[in-house]
Amino acid sequence: MMVVVVAAGANPTNPTLQTGGRAVPAKMIGHDPVSRLGFIKVEGSVVPKSIAWAADAAASASTTLQAMEPAGLAKCRTTGWVKQVGEKFLPLALLRVNFSNSVPPPGTPLLDDAGRVVAIVFQSSGGGNVGYALPAEAVHRVLRDISTGGQLSRGWLGLALRAESQIPRISRVLPDSPAAAAGIQPNDVLLSIGSRQITDYADAANAFFYLIPGQSVRVKLLRNVEQLEFTLMPTRPKG
Repeated sequence: MMVVVVAAGANPTNPTLQTGGRAVPAKMIGHDPVSRLGFIKVEGSVVPKSIAWAADAAASASTTLQAMEPAGLAKCRTTGWVKQVGEKFLPLALLRVNFSNSVPPPGTPLLDDAGRVVAIVFQSSGGGNVGYALPAEAVHRVLRDISTGGQLSRGWLGLALRAESQIPRISRVLPDSPAAAAGIQPNDVLLSIGSRQITDYADAANAFFYLIPGQSVRVKLLRNVEQLEFTLMPTRPKG
């Protein structure tokens, strides 16, 4: 199976794969329109090269990596996380990457010193040699559902926050939700969801992306001056 980043506006249902100047039969197994990740099964005699993947990219947010380009490996460097572009909050955090040359095509693997894929190129930032990359944990999250059900199944806690707020304060707890059943209240401030620390709205949006229905998650929050901790079971979104 191969992972690709589907170009914005492209039809992912009928992929075309070429190698050595010839077309290779391929089938799209599943596609997530949010991350634009697609997973392709290569048919026939061509077998994609197997590459080891890192579990996550947390330790690689500011480090030197290598981009696996057709001409060979080229150095690049990650310079932190991108959670917002202009006024738009991203549904998941991306890595900002400085490349030695132009930004390589979407889907290009970025390797660490051990040869593991830490991230794959998502798109150019639109300025110079700077691009954005999807972290390895996003690929793992989407693949988990694509390989079994053909699409990403999002986890839902029933929490609403205001994007314009500087503090990740809960503005609403939806009725009949895991959060409501646990006793979480409006005006509680999120501190963490699972292993992800929450400092603003964008952090919360990123943490929500990784929730898995039926897999419990620890949620820490602040209520007035008291720190509370809950174990919630995400469900599939209602409606």
